[in-house]
Amino acid sequence: MRFVLLCCGWLTLALIASPAHAAVELQQLYQSSVAVSSQAANERNQALQAALRQALLKISGDDSLFEQPSVQQALRSVRDYVVQYGYRQEDELLLWAQFDREKVNQLIQQAGSGIWSNLRPEILIWLAIEDESLQRQLIASGDETVFVQQLRNAAASRGLPIKLPLLDLNDNMSISVLDVWGRFEHQLEFASIRYSPDGMVIARVFQADSAVTTDRWMLDWTLQLGELRWRGEVTGMDRSGLGAKLIADLSTRLAKRYRIGAEVEKISSWRIQVYDLADLIQVIRAEQLLSSLPSVNSVQLVTFGRNRAEFELSLKAEPARIMQAIDLSKQMRPISAPENSTAEKHTPSYRWVQSE
Repeated sequence: MRFVLLCCGWLTLALIASPAHAAVELQQLYQSSVAVSSQAANERNQALQAALRQALLKISGDDSLFEQPSVQQALRSVRDYVVQYGYRQEDELLLWAQFDREKVNQLIQQAGSGIWSNLRPEILIWLAIEDESLQRQLIASGDETVFVQQLRNAAASRGLPIKLPLLDLNDNMSISVLDVWGRFEHQLEFASIRYSPDGMVIARVFQADSAVTTDRWMLDWTLQLGELRWRGEVTGMDRSGLGAKLIADLSTRLAKRYRIGAEVEKISSWRIQVYDLADLIQVIRAEQLLSSLPSVNSVQLVTFGRNRAEFELSLKAEPARIMQAIDLSKQMRPISAPENSTAEKHTPSYRWVQSE
């Protein structure tokens, strides 16, 4: 018994001491693959349009792009954006296309949207599903259900790195379906340490209330990403499609926060506001924290008064990467932008968190 306890103790220390995950840097955002039935010319143009749609969605995370006339015209003239394409045979025949990075970025920005950095948070999803008999089960990474396949396909097509838990002996010793269903965050946070995610989603699928929606099924979710706390819900007549809707909801929210418009991408300086700074000592600590972030050359205090400071950062990378690093820190808590403002135009605001 003593040997078991010692082993468990060493395992716990190893997990706690493991380095924090630093997000995932996605490659090949400007490439897409689409299933085709043949290499016929009439099918090729439709496949290239579908591939460009995939690339635009991965790069911007913005579904509303496709409502813009300029984007609709670009899809009709898709060959103007293609650098190269080809076919490959896997389980099915695929058309692969690579698109011109500069032209695609310009198209997105002219349409009034922005570029989502290729450095993206990896999300661990704890998911419990309730069936018609009110029986509940957890979804594991090895599951091959239609639900999981659609969830994974949606995550790949939208460029959102995700993980599902193994639900092996270690997980089963730490958590149960009741922990997920009850959203016991502290228990799930401990069980998540071994996966080193950037964020954690707790999701539940259940039969919808007919007084709320005409759909049969509902999925509600909560996201923890550093100090960010978001929640949402999606519905559908078919339970198996809710995983893809969850990914769409998450990626849309994340992209809106982190994508950067043309007016910001061309500059090397960026301003943020920090509230609840009691005195100059805390102002200096906030400045030191910002200076320690990767890709920050220098930090200058612009104004300070009424417990609010504004800093100007000189950057070596796009602001989206810096914003994500701040969100994952424990010393600054993001203040949500007003509903009528956009992430690109709103000056990011944070609340200083007193060290324990």
